[in-house]
Amino acid sequence: MRSVRLGPGDFRTMPWKNGGGATTELLIEPPGATLDGFCWRLSMATVASSGPFSSFPGIDRTLLLLEGGGLELDHGPHGRVLLPGPLEPAAFAGEWPTRGRLLDGPCRDFNVMSDRARVRHRLLVLRPGPAPAALPAAPTVLAFCAGGRAALSAGPGLQLELPAGELLRLDLEPSDRPALAAALAPATALVVVTLEPR
Repeated sequence: MRSVRLGPGDFRTMPWKNGGGATTELLIEPPGATLDGFCWRLSMATVASSGPFSSFPGIDRTLLLLEGGGLELDHGPHGRVLLPGPLEPAAFAGEWPTRGRLLDGPCRDFNVMSDRARVRHRLLVLRPGPAPAALPAAPTVLAFCAGGRAALSAGPGLQLELPAGELLRLDLEPSDRPALAAALAPATALVVVTLEPR
């Protein structure tokens, strides 16, 4: 198992692909990849006004709100999806024409994108209690603390506390045991992303 812990000082801010705002890139693979050549990418952005989403042909996306009073995703012929509040994910294709409509003021979102020809991603929200809960197993597991504070462990080689706003990357071997997460504060929530090659 290899682990890397990242915080706000490791993230980078850059313009949206369509120039309509700014995004905070948490992690991208391969490192230094452009928006037209990545395998997978995690980011956060403040959505200050309603408007179109950037187009990412060939990319699978999953988006959820971290903060805010709701967002409607209008995918045109592919329908609409309502995100009424934080930590409710929605998946869609990056090439779909998508427009976001704010329901009650600005929102902050969390976005996962992966090249569907090369990798499959899944996102789940884990709300651990005081007793440890297992993270899903995959070749790469990303855990972002969206609230509270979590204790993460995976044998003697990994014992750490992850506060809100920090990210842990785990690269696992088939023989590795799944990592465990326990809450150290009320309302602890982890956004967990698994990545597997196709």
